[in-house]
Amino acid sequence: MILNKDRTALLIIDMQIYQAGEGGNLTRYFSLIWGRDAEAGAIKRGRELVPVIHQLLAGFRALEMKCIFTAFGSLARDGSDLVPYVRRWNERCFDALGIPAIVPVTDPGYAVMADLAPLPREPVINKTAQGAFNSSGIDPVLKQMGVDTLVVTGMYTNHCVLATCIGAADAGYRVIVPEDAVGTWRPDLHENALQAMRSWISRTTSAEILEALQTMKPAHESSS
Repeated sequence: MILNKDRTALLIIDMQIYQAGEGGNLTRYFSLIWGRDAEAGAIKRGRELVPVIHQLLAGFRALEMKCIFTAFGSLARDGSDLVPYVRRWNERCFDALGIPAIVPVTDPGYAVMADLAPLPREPVINKTAQGAFNSSGIDPVLKQMGVDTLVVTGMYTNHCVLATCIGAADAGYRVIVPEDAVGTWRPDLHENALQAMRSWISRTTSAEILEALQTMKPAHESSS
């Protein structure tokens, strides 16, 4: 696999505390609508993804390549800026559990997990729906940064990853998905989503991405 160092970005989708952490709002909502196994599976998969994504982050950062995060949250405390179907999630979650499924940006759970915390130079782009290219300013940000290729990681394969990857491909980006760096609460849902995306993405592994990075010179060497 060949990657252009200056035009490729690592995209980390929604690796937020409330999305995959123990007791997070969204995993509790999954338990409500799909059962306790969904909540446990989401938390387990989130825990498994952290070291894989961390390794990719380290590789990109060592080469001073671009790393970009998305975060799913409401800019309005009452969730009124979320798309209608997400507002319905929140209504159902409030009725049953007294909390929103998708939190406002002021909620502590909105933050990216500590082990993957963005550096000051790395944009965190808020979105108000699953697909970042329909509900955020990610496209102009990427264009300003000169990016035309995305290595996509994060959660959930069958929700935000799928919607964002298709949106990115339709916006003209080359989209590469390392299958072990994205996940959801059940392996079959993960695989089905990857299959559904096959016309839009290049499917690979984190090992192949890391191997491609190893062929590049570190920033301090390339500038000397």
